[in-house]
This record gives sequence, C-alpha cells and structure tokens, in this order.
Amino acid sequence: MRRLRRPGHGASASGRLAAQRGHALACRRHQEAEALTAYREPDRLSLVLRLGLARSLNGQARHEEALAQAEQAEEVRRGLPQEQSRPEAGAVELAVGTALLGLRRGNEACLSAAAAHDVCLASFGPGHRRTVEARTLLDLIDGA
Repeated sequence: MRRLRRPGHGASASGRLAAQRGHALACRRHQEAEALTAYREPDRLSLVLRLGLARSLNGQARHEEALAQAEQAEEVRRGLPQEQSRPEAGAVELAVGTALLGLRRGNEACLSAAAAHDVCLASFGPGHRRTVEARTLLDLIDGA
C-alpha cells in the first residue's frame, strides 16, 4: 500500500499552504458529515452522507470506521425505495471493498469489489466513473 506524504514535505511554500488548506477543509467536511449522519432519519441524503463519510475515512486509512459507516449506509439503502437508492448503485459495495482491502481482508474485498463492479456495469455501463473505480479496485486487489 502506498504511503501518503504529509503536507509540506518536499513541496514549495505555496504548495504546502495549499495542501494544509485542503487538509483542513477535508477535516471540516468530515466533521460536518459525522454530525449530520448522527441525527438524520434514514433518507437518500443520509445514504449519501454515510457513503461520503466512508470514503473520507477510507482515504484517511481509518478502515474499521469506514467499514462501520458503509454497513450503516447499507442499512439505510435497504430501507429506501429503489428509485431513491439507484443513483448510489454499487457505492456501498465499493466502500466496503475498499475498507476490507485496507484491513487486509483480500478475499472479502474481492467479493465486494466484484459485486460493486457487476452492479455498476449493469446500472451505468462500462464508462461510468463508479464502474471504472470498481474495476480499478479489483485490479488493485488482484495485484496485492
């Protein structure tokens, strides 16, 4: 797994400042999403917020927390009518697969990523960003 450099290492002063501002913004949005998901009734926005939170946590290598958020997103998705959950097709499986890969649970990650890819391919086609992301995750798992 690739290590991320901390903001400010090996970059110009303006690059470091931009990275620090970007990091601060990401942390603030992460905190906002956590607060909103804690008190919302299950609806499409709740699903989207939980998925965004899972992606953010995965990006911070906080995979246990990301997996928990993705599992909660799945519970919300199951309670929604299909027309409300369809735009997020494959997103839960993708978040779960990413978290499982980060937790070094490769077999489970592969199953989840394959499910995400199948759902995205059927729902959106091969060129959709989520389908491509699922395919990339499968390739990453295969190379791990």
